Amino acid sequence: MLRKLILLVLLLGLLFKPGVRAEYVLTGNCKLAYEQLMDLKIVSARETLRKEMTENPDNYYAYYLAHYVDAFDLMINTTEDRYLRFIENYEKRRGIMDEKDMDSPYYLAFEGEMQLYTGIFNIIMGDRFTGVRRAYGGYKKVYKNLDAFPGFQPSLKISGLFNIALSNLPPFIRWAVGAFGISGDAEKGMQILKDYFTYTKDIKGLNADAALFTILAYKLDKDPLKGFEAYAEIEPAVLNYTLLDYLYANVAYRSGHNEQALALMQKIQPDSLEIPFYPYYYMTGKILLRKLDPDAGYYLKEYLDKYKANDYRKEINYKLALYYLINGNKIKFDQYRVLACDEGDEVTERNREAMYDCQLDYIPKPELVKAKLLLDGNYLERFQETIEKYPVDENTFLPYQLEYKLLLARFKLRTGGVASAEVLFKDVIETGGDEHYYFATEAAMHLGLYFENKNRTLAIKYLKLAIDLYDSDYYEYIDDKSRKALNRLEE
Repeated sequence: MLRKLILLVLLLGLLFKPGVRAEYVLTGNCKLAYEQLMDLKIVSARETLRKEMTENPDNYYAYYLAHYVDAFDLMINTTEDRYLRFIENYEKRRGIMDEKDMDSPYYLAFEGEMQLYTGIFNIIMGDRFTGVRRAYGGYKKVYKNLDAFPGFQPSLKISGLFNIALSNLPPFIRWAVGAFGISGDAEKGMQILKDYFTYTKDIKGLNADAALFTILAYKLDKDPLKGFEAYAEIEPAVLNYTLLDYLYANVAYRSGHNEQALALMQKIQPDSLEIPFYPYYYMTGKILLRKLDPDAGYYLKEYLDKYKANDYRKEINYKLALYYLINGNKIKFDQYRVLACDEGDEVTERNREAMYDCQLDYIPKPELVKAKLLLDGNYLERFQETIEKYPVDENTFLPYQLEYKLLLARFKLRTGGVASAEVLFKDVIETGGDEHYYFATEAAMHLGLYFENKNRTLAIKYLKLAIDLYDSDYYEYIDDKSRKALNRLEE
């Protein structure tokens, strides 16, 4: 009897000892891998996860996290060979994870998230039907898991991102997703991600990931200023990672905090990273261009020469065209303008904006290009000095007149000259409303946004006008901002 009891105890010990049973555990190795990923130490993160898989082969958290690392690697360097490896690794990992520990709340959460990322890259690489179908499958799994485990934070994190992403779909994919009858609530998504950050704030590595998701949410929702402000409220220690410095610089740039963006980019040393980080050249070049810095051309060209993928290629070709235009090289301007039209895809919003720019039926005025760059970077004194050197009258070419007045109106609005700004915006609308340029619709948008908290009737009037004047070829942010503001007012 005693011998049987001893055998039973030994058997139970074998069955339930660590590493035998499938499980999802955020071990020290997994936390370290999160930190290494946030610091773009991709090689180190993969080595840490291999170590975890060796020590705990049934810890499926490590397999999920390996897919997560691969997704970031592919996002940063989107090439065909990386994409094919990403798909192959996804299928291998799911082969290991499928039907293991299915009662765990992590099972469907991680399956859905992995499927979502894979679907997104299917779409980016041109297989849109497979991508939409796969992403929708991931969406359903996430919400099925939330039905079973309503407060499970990893599923809530993805739910938050879904809500924001579905509220900000680009036109080329909106129709496909609409066919599934799903929609998003960006405000709800933001609150979910704020709660997720609070939940993770004391978990090393995971808190940095939560900060990343928060800022990514503001980028998706096209509200970089709120993203910039949200970052300023986060403990510096949580943000002390290369990837977060880059994203912080991105929202700083997009919200007009150009000098802050430059300071953040100067913290990054690309030669010390474990993967090629071409976005460093992309962002640094754009920041320097807004300063009219002569070094901008080097960084923009480095991005194009080093990184051959389609994402942002149209945008940077056109930025380089403008660089040459404001530096007096008309031949190079024409060369890169044509490349902007011909190279790259139209998946990213920035590339779609470049398609509008490169197809203009006139050559932009160098003085106005300089003025716009300076205004967007919040170099107000230099903007004023530049714009004053360019006199405009009724004989000036109409697109130049419209852009001049629009830029001056934006400047006046920002510096307290509200009455003058209103007159100029109205002039742009009246003069340019029937023209096939974006100036009038943007002027109406600015008036609508200005009146949003001051005069509801006028705000609605101008926001509706902005939407009516908007053409699908124009910059998407005009229509997007106008519709969101109008929805807020009509709720």
